[in-house]
Amino acid sequence: MNPLKASKLKGTRFDKLLELDQSFEKSQTATTTAAGKRRRDVLAELERQVGERKRRDFGDTDIDMSFFDSNFWDTLVPADNPLDLSVPSLDFPGIDTSGSTTTRSMGMLPDSSLDFGSIEALADAFNSMLIQANFSYFKAFARDANDVVGLMKGSKTNDFSDVLAVIRPTPDEVKAYGHLSSDLIQQCTFDAMDCSSWTWYPIPNQKYGMCYTFNHGVNTKLIKTNRFGSQYGLKLTLDPEVDEYVGLFSPTVGIRVVIHPSNIRPYPEQNGIDAATSFSTQIGIRKNVINRFKDYTGCIDAVDPSDGSDNGTPTKTYSYSLLSCMDDCLQNKMNETCSCWDRFSGESHSAPRCSYFSDTQSACRDGVYSDFDQGKIDCDCSLPCTDVYFSTIVSSSRWPSPRYSRILAKKLRNYPANGTKQLAHVHVYFEELNYQSIDESSAYELFNLFADLGGILGLYIGFSVCGLVEFLEIAVIIIQLLFVPMKTHRTAPVTNS
Repeated sequence: MNPLKASKLKGTRFDKLLELDQSFEKSQTATTTAAGKRRRDVLAELERQVGERKRRDFGDTDIDMSFFDSNFWDTLVPADNPLDLSVPSLDFPGIDTSGSTTTRSMGMLPDSSLDFGSIEALADAFNSMLIQANFSYFKAFARDANDVVGLMKGSKTNDFSDVLAVIRPTPDEVKAYGHLSSDLIQQCTFDAMDCSSWTWYPIPNQKYGMCYTFNHGVNTKLIKTNRFGSQYGLKLTLDPEVDEYVGLFSPTVGIRVVIHPSNIRPYPEQNGIDAATSFSTQIGIRKNVINRFKDYTGCIDAVDPSDGSDNGTPTKTYSYSLLSCMDDCLQNKMNETCSCWDRFSGESHSAPRCSYFSDTQSACRDGVYSDFDQGKIDCDCSLPCTDVYFSTIVSSSRWPSPRYSRILAKKLRNYPANGTKQLAHVHVYFEELNYQSIDESSAYELFNLFADLGGILGLYIGFSVCGLVEFLEIAVIIIQLLFVPMKTHRTAPVTNS
């Protein structure tokens, strides 16, 4: 993956990178030439010894030597490591390979549709979104950020990641020297319909260069689909233009794919899938929705155009997300405190970029990052009330097959059959036409409180009335016993007659 095209960098501040690449290529060519000469000399000596052994052991008898094919010689005599010629023979090992594919049939759910998530195709691997290291040690080796040779001499990382942090391009440089969508996207099919002529929304990124978004909703309605399964979805044939790679910017080769809601700003450094060249990357997706309860969680309502588009505006309007809020808060604080910015997320900045060679800006920048890490910057960023994300299942297989590569080359016309190995194939589709929704709700509302209070009071009142009646009855009985004299009945004496 590569942010800038080499053919566009002549005469720019990245000219030194091109010179380094060319010097490496010349050195490699010279090394290859020397290695080839050593190989030819060794093979000639080996053939001479084989001929002498043949004459010594078999005289003038003819022996079929055809089994010594080119693969045998290449294996026996590596380019940079000639073997000891005293070895009499070698057994070439046998290698067995096998492959299998698995398919799964899925039923169709009628009268259902889902928004097809925005697919962002761009170029290369992962990196931390915020680069916070202090690179003051470069001053002893380099004059400024354009002194690439000095920066590489002073680098303290094995992969030159500190150098990349210093010389990374600006938004304007990415727009001017980045890869074009017409070069990147060679074939496009959506639900068995050709989408090669559809527009892709460009987004510059400081690590991956120009990114292009499918189903962006700018000046158009968002695309919906009621089809699912691996036979449908978005299929792309992508060309990362390996020949245009700049060595220091491109340690890996491939395509970076980000799947995100159309109204949410993508962050390929944080979320993304790498699709390698010479492979078909299958990405099955499922939609997930989280609805948070605002009254108790303090979430923020995301503003989203009701019609699913940006109302005809020429620029993309993104809804609120926690990551974009934190990013904007940090960069605004840095611009306010240091009068410079440290990274960009697709938009240009009026202030200059913070320089690692300025003691004032470097110290200010490190101070802002330190305050941010310790929570001293009040960003007031909460979770969105409605959060949509796509869970993915990724698989890959070799692509294209030897016979299909000839068909593909004929279709693309600009590629020879072996040139299709530099292409990448990406297929994104819904696994099922349903989605998971997680809804937060109050476990105990005010209505439930009043209902429970009424029930309890009713119970208490019921017990109280019964108890009062019984208490009055007991009181009456006690009063009668204490204050009312009891009547006695006298019986007449019995007389004897």
